[in-house]
Amino acid sequence: MRLAVWDTPPAAFLVSGLDAGAVKAPVSLERHDAHTCTRLLESGRVDVALLPSLVVLSHADAFDVLPGAALSTWKCPYARLVLRRGLERVETVAFDPMHAQEALVARIILKEHYGCAPDFAAVEAAALEQGDHDAFLVSGPQALTLQTEHLALDLGEEWYELVNYPMVWGLFAARRDEATPALLEALLEVTRAAEQQRPVWTQAREMTPEAHAFFSDDLRLRFDDLATASLTELRQYLYFYHVTEEIPDLPLFLLPDDQDDDEPTPLL
Repeated sequence: MRLAVWDTPPAAFLVSGLDAGAVKAPVSLERHDAHTCTRLLESGRVDVALLPSLVVLSHADAFDVLPGAALSTWKCPYARLVLRRGLERVETVAFDPMHAQEALVARIILKEHYGCAPDFAAVEAAALEQGDHDAFLVSGPQALTLQTEHLALDLGEEWYELVNYPMVWGLFAARRDEATPALLEALLEVTRAAEQQRPVWTQAREMTPEAHAFFSDDLRLRFDDLATASLTELRQYLYFYHVTEEIPDLPLFLLPDDQDDDEPTPLL
């Protein structure tokens, strides 16, 4: 399996079993930003890629989602909305266009949870903190180390408080009609190995207490009923916020009817 994942700390944990040599399946790994992972999959240069849920649901006819794993969180210190003037005045929000999913989540949270409907302005990443916008989005490792006197909302925690489910940030997808049971089983082996590596991987790294709590308790790899329910909420918001023309399907890859019942179930 040719696999592409994001070059972020949460995705690094996701493939930690592969890095530790605990995966027997033949897997070649590439690490890129989310945009590049999408392009690699679309062009057929990888078999499976970790894609933003927004990308998959917005182009549901282009992908098959492997139901073996997903990247979801209860909290996410790697995605924060900094409010320069608090919640009393939020008229403009600056965001890096590479992080459109985080911008959508922030838009939903501000509207549904706080009654704000600001304008969102795409700006270069280097200029996020330099403008005069009322708020700005910070994603990636810099969000974890952010030092600010302003109110900073954890988008993962805010999503959970809004819908009562973990936020599903990433889905593993193949191109439409190219998913196979072998790819699914290889992905399952990768994520099972990561779960087994979690205590060792977490203890072996120097990290802040906040990061330690995130990797120990808040980062989830399971594609289970909670992830499905969260995606159902997101699908509805995509329609209500005019991102899609109708509530999009969740294009899950289904095992053939003659699949052996003794095969590992994708939800475990």
